Amino acid sequence: MNSTEPKRSAFPSLPIINNPQAPSRSQREKYGTLFYLGILGLIVLVTLVGWFGYRVWSLRDVWAKIYVLNDAGEPEARRIQAAFSLGHDPRVEQRQLWDLSLRRGLPELARDILAEGIGPELVAEDPQGYVTAVARSPDWPDWLRLALARPMAYAATRGHAISRARLGELCRLDDPILRVWALYALAVQTRPDPQTAVEIERVAKSSAPQHELAELLLAAIQTDEARRLEILDRATLWNREHHPATARLWQGWAVREGTLVPLAG
Repeated sequence: MNSTEPKRSAFPSLPIINNPQAPSRSQREKYGTLFYLGILGLIVLVTLVGWFGYRVWSLRDVWAKIYVLNDAGEPEARRIQAAFSLGHDPRVEQRQLWDLSLRRGLPELARDILAEGIGPELVAEDPQGYVTAVARSPDWPDWLRLALARPMAYAATRGHAISRARLGELCRLDDPILRVWALYALAVQTRPDPQTAVEIERVAKSSAPQHELAELLLAAIQTDEARRLEILDRATLWNREHHPATARLWQGWAVREGTLVPLAG
């Protein structure tokens, strides 16, 4: 080391001063606002977990019915009755009913009942997508397409706009009963083509098998909204008894006092 280089002064070492008489700080004093945020986050987490657990517990009967519905080992009658309960349970979401109704492994009547449980709310979420699926999905049986077209009539009654082009596609299919339902949805649009009501009236006055349905829907067009919805419910029952494919599914079953029961024999 160069002896001519000036010597650097060394800093004296400082002892750590620890006052034994100073009071220890609490966790709240150490972390300040973060302490309260942590407590709040913990409360929110516990609340969410508790709410999720409560929802699972409160829907346990719904999950049980879904299990029965999808269990191929269960008797078909029990699966169909499970579908009826699900289709009339307001806790079951419309999208769930849609998805279940499209499952080919379920009994056909169960799928029809689930489709009947769908209301105008699902149509209102995406009117264009809904009517396109109903009009253009290939290989759907007639009873399923009819059951899934029905909610569009309810949606149109409540003022939701449905694609005229897609409804026109439904009118051009081979099912004359489906055509009457599509004509009704066209006739109650905000700016309807008056010819659609004229066509429904023509069918109502004819001797065609669907003339009774046309009479019902024509009466619905000519009354107020509340009355229309009641008539649509009656038209749904008409489908069960008179649409060839749908009536075949409902043969041997009846709804009595809000419960689906098999008929004797």
